[in-house]
Amino acid sequence: MSMFARTPVARCWRGSVGVLAASLVLMSLSACHRRDGGTASVEPSQVVAVVNGDEVSVHQVQAVLQARPELAALGEAAPGKVLDSLIEQELAAQAARKEGLENSPKVIQALELAKREVLARAYQDHLASGVVMPDSEAVARYYDAHPELFAKRRQYAFQETYFKADEQQAQSLKARIEATGSAQAVISLAADSGLPYSNRNSAQWAENLPMDLLKEVAYLKPGQSIVRLQPPGLAVLTLLQATDAPLTRAQATPAIQAAMMASKRQEKVRHGMDALRAEAKIERKSLAALGMGGAADAASAPPAEAPASTADPASAASAS
Repeated sequence: MSMFARTPVARCWRGSVGVLAASLVLMSLSACHRRDGGTASVEPSQVVAVVNGDEVSVHQVQAVLQARPELAALGEAAPGKVLDSLIEQELAAQAARKEGLENSPKVIQALELAKREVLARAYQDHLASGVVMPDSEAVARYYDAHPELFAKRRQYAFQETYFKADEQQAQSLKARIEATGSAQAVISLAADSGLPYSNRNSAQWAENLPMDLLKEVAYLKPGQSIVRLQPPGLAVLTLLQATDAPLTRAQATPAIQAAMMASKRQEKVRHGMDALRAEAKIERKSLAALGMGGAADAASAPPAEAPASTADPASAASAS
């Protein structure tokens, strides 16, 4: 397992894709206009495809484009790609209805789960509405507080080394590695240890590192290492080179504003969900007792984190 935790941006992406999938399940199994009269027809000018008599609207295409901003990289081809995907889904949905699959218990359950997820996200978006753009003074304070992301931003070249070891071996090896002063010394120590290990080189921009790790990496000199116990062994991150790539405040402002807005949205959602939880009557059973693994203390588990659509300020420079 990599020493690099999934970045806030990646968590955000994964969450957005999950909600998108739920939305598309609903859209594909309930077309804008059904020949059986299930829903009202859209205006002819808004129809972008008709699949065996069922309409696909421009609003559906726009919904996908908004839910998946990464598609902007396709440029003018993005709407066409999305439309092709929606047509494929409509064809599959029509075939599923023809086979009677829409009445199967699994499909009914999936639709209910998707509907609940979309409604929950809609409410959380409602909670997060009203957040205002941070002013220039707030942006300046954020910029000054995170020089490792902006004024002193760097691209880092690393040697990553991973050892498989028991706890005692890992503790002993950790102390020896921390005393080394070069990437070659780490490899030599690995070879002499007799323990299974692997290594690779990587390059990472400052904004793609977890913030707790970045605060340590920013002060490393080439050849120095950060060592973390990581069952079943330990992970070693050795700095090979750091290349300066600073961002001015003007360059960083859009990313900082986006990160601060996301943080405020996350906070509003968290407070709103805490209030709902406090007012609700919730009865939980032990999942372990139902044969679903080690979740006997599920009732005492902390609430789920705020929706993944809200990003962490640690990713502020990722939009640059």
